[in-house]
Amino acid sequence: MTAATGILPTRPVVDAARGAATWRALGTHVDLRAAPEVVERASVLAEDVLHEVDSTCSRFRDDSDLVRANRAAGRATAVSPVLVGAVRVALEAAVETGGVVDPTLGAVVAGSGYDRPFDLVPPDDPEPAALPVRRGSWRDTVVTDSTITVPVGAALDLGSVGKAFAADLVALALLDELAASVLVSIGGDVRVVSPDGVTGAAHRVVLGHSVADLRAGGHRGHVRLRDGGLATSSTSARRWRRGGRQWHHLIDPRTGLPAAGPWRTVSVLGRTAVAANAASTAAVVLGDDARAWLEHRGVAARLVSYDERVVRTEEWKALAPEVEP
Repeated sequence: MTAATGILPTRPVVDAARGAATWRALGTHVDLRAAPEVVERASVLAEDVLHEVDSTCSRFRDDSDLVRANRAAGRATAVSPVLVGAVRVALEAAVETGGVVDPTLGAVVAGSGYDRPFDLVPPDDPEPAALPVRRGSWRDTVVTDSTITVPVGAALDLGSVGKAFAADLVALALLDELAASVLVSIGGDVRVVSPDGVTGAAHRVVLGHSVADLRAGGHRGHVRLRDGGLATSSTSARRWRRGGRQWHHLIDPRTGLPAAGPWRTVSVLGRTAVAANAASTAAVVLGDDARAWLEHRGVAARLVSYDERVVRTEEWKALAPEVEP
């Protein structure tokens, strides 16, 4: 990260002494932790995996498999196994959340103005949002081992679980290649893995609304993570105005509009980054019903409202020795 701008480079910057590497990919921050002797090799492998994810799963690249599949809606499109895997976990998230996390809201997100990399989205656009009539149909998406069929009138957008899928994919690839404990964070979606029989170090992960908010001294907490996933969904990091309405990237599929509940940020611990992300995203969308939904499923979650009120589920409270406000 440059001292002057705070902008991460697009190639890994490795601090071998600390066992750390940081860079920017998939339009967000990447943070890698591994033993000093393997961190440089790990960063090279991670960069390769993320390049493959970007080239297949990005909705901002005309040559990506996802864009091709969206353009061919209604027809089976041959795609990379990486996109097949990403869409399958996204559809599993839809099933687990009863469609509250819906990967077929791409046309809604694009129509609201988020139709380009976020850095290029105008912060205030007077043009009205061009929202499609059909807001999503995840049940109609067909996936085989080599093809994807997007429903007519819908478009895939893996934004809600895409970073988490990438974190899981990178972590498992590094574990397979290096047989070493690693932590991978992609835009705040974290996965920690260790070889069988090895207890990895407890990584201290800071929780907050957004990177900018943390730098400004905003509300924070932290958790120590030895294994599994941690995801934070927030309405603070990606916000813009379109046609006089405030938008953010967490869309409620029931309304086709930004989630309007009381929660500004939700952090969740899970078996994987994808599982944690599905629950954290669903909680933001569910709003007032989120706590009961999380408690019923035994999810360890920490919810922060717009007025900085912090609510923890019973499962999260059970981790009290590991969590500090």
